[in-house]
Amino acid sequence: MTITGCTTSLSVSLLATTVILVSSLALANDASEWPDEMRGAPPIQYSTLSGPAFLVNSTTIVSVVAGATALLPCGVKNLHNYTVSWIRGSDIRLLTTSSVTYTSDSRFVSVNPSGGEQWALKIHYVRKSDAGFYLCQVSTTPPISLTVNLTVQEAVASVQPGREVYVQSGSRLEMVCQVEGCPAPALLAWTRDGHTLLTADSNTYNLASDNGTTPISNLTLARPHATPADSGTYSCTSTCTKPINVTVHVLKGEELAAMQHINTSSPGALPSGVLASLLAAATVLLQCCWPGSLLLLPRPHPLTQPLPPVWGPSTPLSQTLTIS
Repeated sequence: MTITGCTTSLSVSLLATTVILVSSLALANDASEWPDEMRGAPPIQYSTLSGPAFLVNSTTIVSVVAGATALLPCGVKNLHNYTVSWIRGSDIRLLTTSSVTYTSDSRFVSVNPSGGEQWALKIHYVRKSDAGFYLCQVSTTPPISLTVNLTVQEAVASVQPGREVYVQSGSRLEMVCQVEGCPAPALLAWTRDGHTLLTADSNTYNLASDNGTTPISNLTLARPHATPADSGTYSCTSTCTKPINVTVHVLKGEELAAMQHINTSSPGALPSGVLASLLAAATVLLQCCWPGSLLLLPRPHPLTQPLPPVWGPSTPLSQTLTIS
């Protein structure tokens, strides 16, 4: 064998050895990068290790007052390409999916602040009928759900001094509308015949809290010197209560005196003095005509108090009469 032939054989051997070493190193690198697959282990299940899960797994209770805005929370981690839907439990109605609303009621809106893990359902101007449970559902297979229970409390409105107000002409007329449990701003207003007379922007409006939990709103309608033109029906309205009507009667002096007289005596009932006089006259007449009959008559007892008055349906003056 020549020197040239030996050199060629040696070069081929070295090249083959180099190829084998490079292939071995490549396989080794692949094995270190994918150890489980190289060792025959099953592939990692994506859904079991990093799939969607709720931040809170227990049922959440949200309480709001009618007319306020309710925010139903739903925190989901590892959502990836799955979607979040809100379903109303009372009628199994799909409300929203992701940021799309599927109900014609525009009060329902899905909110995802800054694209984070919170997918809340916002309900504007909550009604009593909105109370019930809602499902926050993630579109896995099978779907996972979180229950949120919404309770709605109705606000209570009242008027002072009452629903029927009597006042003397020229005196002060003052009516207060109070709404308890309506979140601020309650936007109280006094109206008459559809025209607004007073709103919450006036200086007579104040907002207070009862024990720091229940908001109370007051709106006072005052007339320093009432006239007969102030008579009529007034309404107090707010954002979360039905209107309350108040009937105002502004009376002149003689009309008020007549009403007070009716209030202190009953129609058809005789005063105690007149009744006592009649009994005495009857006794004298019987004594003159039938002397012996007096033994059969009981001695009359003097009446010290008048008979209780008989009230009509529209004269409750004792609590509504205001004179200043």
